[in-house]
Amino acid sequence: MSSKSSHGHQPPSPDSKPQTHQPNPIKPNQQGENPKSPKEKVPFGPRPSVFPSTPREILFILIATIATATASFLQGASSIITSSIGSSLNMTQAQITWITASTALTAGAFQLGLGQLADLTGRKTMFIAGLGSFSAFSLLVAFSKNAYWMDIVSGILGISSAMVVPPAIGIMGAAYDKPSKRKNLAFSAFSAGNPLGFVFGSILSGLITRPFERGGRDGWRAAYVMVAVLWAGFTVLAIWGVPTEGTKESFGVRMRSFLKVFDSTGTILTIFGTGMLTAGITLGPSDGWGSPQVIALLTAGAVFLVIFVFWERVYPTPLMPPHIWKDRNFTFIILSCLPGYMAFISTQFWLSFFMQEQQHLSPLIVALHLLPQAIAGLIYNVICGSILHRINNTLLLVIGSVCYVASNVLLSVMPNPEASYWAYIFPALILSVVGADFHFNVANMYVMQSLPSHQQALAGGIFSTIFRLGSAVALGISTAVFTSVKGSADAGTTAEIPTGQDPMLPYTRAFQVSIALAAASFLFLPFVRVGTQGGSRDQGKSNEPSDEDSSSSRGAEDGISGSSPAQNRGSRDSIRGVFETRGILVPNGKEVTTRIMDGEKEM
Repeated sequence: MSSKSSHGHQPPSPDSKPQTHQPNPIKPNQQGENPKSPKEKVPFGPRPSVFPSTPREILFILIATIATATASFLQGASSIITSSIGSSLNMTQAQITWITASTALTAGAFQLGLGQLADLTGRKTMFIAGLGSFSAFSLLVAFSKNAYWMDIVSGILGISSAMVVPPAIGIMGAAYDKPSKRKNLAFSAFSAGNPLGFVFGSILSGLITRPFERGGRDGWRAAYVMVAVLWAGFTVLAIWGVPTEGTKESFGVRMRSFLKVFDSTGTILTIFGTGMLTAGITLGPSDGWGSPQVIALLTAGAVFLVIFVFWERVYPTPLMPPHIWKDRNFTFIILSCLPGYMAFISTQFWLSFFMQEQQHLSPLIVALHLLPQAIAGLIYNVICGSILHRINNTLLLVIGSVCYVASNVLLSVMPNPEASYWAYIFPALILSVVGADFHFNVANMYVMQSLPSHQQALAGGIFSTIFRLGSAVALGISTAVFTSVKGSADAGTTAEIPTGQDPMLPYTRAFQVSIALAAASFLFLPFVRVGTQGGSRDQGKSNEPSDEDSSSSRGAEDGISGSSPAQNRGSRDSIRGVFETRGILVPNGKEVTTRIMDGEKEM
């Protein structure tokens, strides 16, 4: 790409002479840093052309942040009223856990397929449909009559939440196609949605259910009505605020293209595999680990997941292209961040349940106890967006993992339910959101620079799929431990502790599960090689093909700032092997590449 198209570089003056001597460039080290390079000045960057004005740009970033917060907002809204829901609908502890787990499971299982659908049928259409259906099914949950209604419709809500994240990532990735401070800040705001959605959902849920606390056990229904009203408003706002993608193809043509490449078998294997495995883990303590149904669920789930792995290696357009995992940093960043996020979700669920059951706090007071996490999260995201291009991002991942572990250690050593909030819960909340914000910012930025722009919705789908499926598994494991220790898996909704048993013990064990999960991040962090991201060294690189690539398939963006040229070429080439021209029409009306297996070339 010429210097004319690279922001942040001044063109030479007309009377300037060619330089005959250039200083020796500073070679980056193996960790992707240029330790002796002069301090770079990163440009703020121009407003993307798809936004007619800065207010419209800010509005879209807000809507995109709401999109990524959709699932976690619902989880937060429901987590502080789980005790009330369970009591109202006579649910067991496992059924209460599935209010959250079913949403994570279906969201993860459908994420990748919906990412493909968004790329091929139109991102704005998918985005609006997701917001609208989320509003409608939230209202349906409010009228639940039994546990099965509650858990099944919660699962459908997971599908709706999965419809909004891939198009949001795809639109943002295409709009902010060049590194700049503007891009860093936009993606920092976007990354804030997932961890902060939980806290704001819980606060608003507590406020809306407060007037109904004295009216009986059904005040929790108001929280779901609130979610329905809010997302109906966001749907209307998105119709105007989300930029429209131009396309010359009819919806029917695009849908037929989607059906030709959609991996329906892979989607089914993912749903049944993860669902059965999680159900088996959850039911183990109550039904017995040796019971036929538990053994059948665990075995069948494992078999389906193994078949899924082999299926993805042979299907022409797989949901999760195996060659993507040959990008070393992509693989190890995901493996490093996943355990921490699993711990984060599990801890949030059990901490909220602990406040309701053992500390006997109302939903509003529980929400207020969680408020410091939201405030700290906002601050950390601003900080992270300002330092991604200055501080080694591997170091940020390490800091995040340490904070995850420290947070859960504090919760696990609480001596009793009357323990000081300021000594244990408050610092634990502050530390946990450091881990979430740092991990999500680094991972999201890398994912957006690992694939070309027309495949970024799929990249976001891969990221969200793994994390959401991991959340369901984490909740299943922690529930199994909790109910086993509690010794009353059939005790229904009150989660009463047997006489003579330490009331803290089941919760302590659940928090210790989170310690183990968070600590697992350190198994993979030594293999991550990411320096700074979003700096001016990436400025001249985009997702458009270079001259030398114009006759072949598009490669991934080379520009992970701070990585060595050899590392960049290796990452680019390993991902490029996933793509070959297939003539599939996408919303921009151009023929672009679609993922197919090319095992012999890459192996």
